[in-house]
Amino acid sequence: GLARPHPGRGWLPPAPPAKLRPPSGPRVEHTLARGRAGAVDLPGAGAGFIYALMFADGFTRLHGKPALVIAANILSRRINPAERASSVLFADAAGALVIGQCDDADRGILGASVASDGSRYGLIQIPAGGSNTPFHGDLDLGQTRMTMTDGPEVFAKAVEMMTDCSTTALATAGVRPHNVGRFVPHQANTRIFGAVGRNLGIADQAIVKTIAEYGNSSAATVPLSLSLANQMKPFQPGEKILLAAAGAGLSGGALVVGI
Repeated sequence: GLARPHPGRGWLPPAPPAKLRPPSGPRVEHTLARGRAGAVDLPGAGAGFIYALMFADGFTRLHGKPALVIAANILSRRINPAERASSVLFADAAGALVIGQCDDADRGILGASVASDGSRYGLIQIPAGGSNTPFHGDLDLGQTRMTMTDGPEVFAKAVEMMTDCSTTALATAGVRPHNVGRFVPHQANTRIFGAVGRNLGIADQAIVKTIAEYGNSSAATVPLSLSLANQMKPFQPGEKILLAAAGAGLSGGALVVGI
């Protein structure tokens, strides 16, 4: 969440529920389960849903209990009007997915791969608001907005990371790219996931594309796209789905899921 200016009263703290502390998870759990489950927030930018789903899958396999994964972002508060290339993309969205125990070896997460590259840490960032540059009275409003320091470098690294993670996840799952029923990528921009699809050898018609209508809502794009794809054409038993993402940090990952 971002601090916001208030006429005559200086800077106000982030608007709820995006508080620095406490995290949002326990409040969501209280609303849904009244203290009967654990809850944790997991910041992961564009790849956050991939990581959260992978961790939830491990919990469910270990404990035999279902898990709820939620991804939600309000990026309209972070749009930087000075950067047209990024400001036209960012959007607000939320998505959720419930997973449960399954004894069928051909269903659930069949292959996973994650990666990070901290040497590119500053490529996508909100400069102020963290411990390095905390909010204060004379803070430039522009420092609280999303900025992309090198668009071509972001493109190249995102394509590379998503391609490499997808290749590894597919190999682990024993699934060939042409057997992927649908490829659901993070909706960063069409050029990125189009290039990833070509690198992998996945047909363009198998790529789920929602950015034109719904924009880039960071971690929420993958569950949103899953839901929209299922509404358009329900997933079929035996279908193999590839999920892939790369986001700020840089961090990325890919999952192969059997329906």
